[in-house]
Amino acid sequence: MASDPGSYSEKRELFSKQPKRQRNSDAPAPMARFGRRATGHDHEVSPCTSRKGNFSDSKLGDFLLDPSGGTQLTWEDEPKNVLVIKKYRDREVTVKFKEICQFLVEEKKLDVMVEKDVLSEKDVRNDLLFARTCGELRSFCADDEDCDQKLSEIDFVVSLGGDGTLLHISSLFQTSVPPILAFRLGSLGFLTSLDVSDYRPIIEKVLLGSASLTLRSRLNCTIVPAHSPAATPTSPLANGGRTDVHQETRRAIPSIIEGSGSSGSSDALPCVPRRLPTADQQFGARGRSSSVITRNTQTSHMLVLNEVVIDRGQSAFLSNLEILCNGRTVTDVQGDGLIVATPTGSTAYAAAAGASMVHPSVQAMVVTPICPHSLSFRPIMVPGGVKIEVRVPIGGRGTGAVSCDGKNRQELNHGDSVHITMSIYPLPCVAGIDPIADWFNSLSTCLQWNARAKQKHFDPYEAHEDEETVDGSHHPEM
Repeated sequence: MASDPGSYSEKRELFSKQPKRQRNSDAPAPMARFGRRATGHDHEVSPCTSRKGNFSDSKLGDFLLDPSGGTQLTWEDEPKNVLVIKKYRDREVTVKFKEICQFLVEEKKLDVMVEKDVLSEKDVRNDLLFARTCGELRSFCADDEDCDQKLSEIDFVVSLGGDGTLLHISSLFQTSVPPILAFRLGSLGFLTSLDVSDYRPIIEKVLLGSASLTLRSRLNCTIVPAHSPAATPTSPLANGGRTDVHQETRRAIPSIIEGSGSSGSSDALPCVPRRLPTADQQFGARGRSSSVITRNTQTSHMLVLNEVVIDRGQSAFLSNLEILCNGRTVTDVQGDGLIVATPTGSTAYAAAAGASMVHPSVQAMVVTPICPHSLSFRPIMVPGGVKIEVRVPIGGRGTGAVSCDGKNRQELNHGDSVHITMSIYPLPCVAGIDPIADWFNSLSTCLQWNARAKQKHFDPYEAHEDEETVDGSHHPEM
């Protein structure tokens, strides 16, 4: 029997001969460019001090990262183009929409772009006081051929509505997203932390680059039919690890990956990479209703802000789904379906199904079963760097359906699969106070988290001489 190596050099040599780990479970680093002119950097506190003195000369460096500060917005050039997205068929929102557009066009001299359907609304079209500003507005439609070109010119986005409006904006930008000012004008507004009554100072603060961003991670969802080459184990999409992320990066920065152009030139990194086909381009202006199931025979891709839901569709049987993580089978789902959510989506459908609520700064995916026929199938969180594959088994009784952010519902036949990874293109939202405080405020005000009447305290009283103490049997009358 060989003796165990005792020296440090022998142990190090033995360790170097062992196979190295090829996969990293850490989430891919998000792109630090948001739109055409905006970039972000971690919030820093300087200098690093403590009760013992100054740390600026230590090995830790001159600055400490402040996780509560989020990502700080920085403009490489003066912002000029703004996209304003409003909630449909809401008069209160329309009033604020016209007011903010007048402020942006007439006072700030910005080029404002809106959706074409908004200009046809009665309250917008027939307002004579708004006619001058309305004539200065540019419009776009997701079905237009030049939609990509128009949206690539946007420097920041103003969202007037609720969470659904923010989901719609996410579907418009399938790669890099400009900074978003999400004003609370919807029904719930968990994701919208800005008060619309303060829109003037907030917009001016953003134009000066003095704002903090909450980076909401998104999921890269790929629906792979059974006959597709991507479903085979030898395909890059079937391999574990970061292949999907690398392909996404290759599409985003081809000049750097392919070696065309100089990495130091301004043309080396496109300001806004070419977008993938949006859900709106595939299914209409606002996407199809989740009750409509379509059949897609081609591999399709989309970025998801809230969650990917795989359920039993039109089948009356329990759904039978296989879950694979980095190419290895983890478990089967027998129930109504499965939810794979981002931390942002953990407070939506996943929370209703019993998942934990996760702060958007946590790089993870939340996997939650829907009504599982098992008492021990609990929701879990997995690292953001893994790849999750959900497959409809060939031998299952029923088929399934998949929907992304509550829309674009597609049928899944036997052998079809859904591949899910963390995207490198987050949704940057301007924070109201800071990312931590905004999240706890939304939990309290929108979801009434831990709302309960407080327990009353004991009223003080003076014990009488003839009353027994606690050690006795007689107590004062209440």
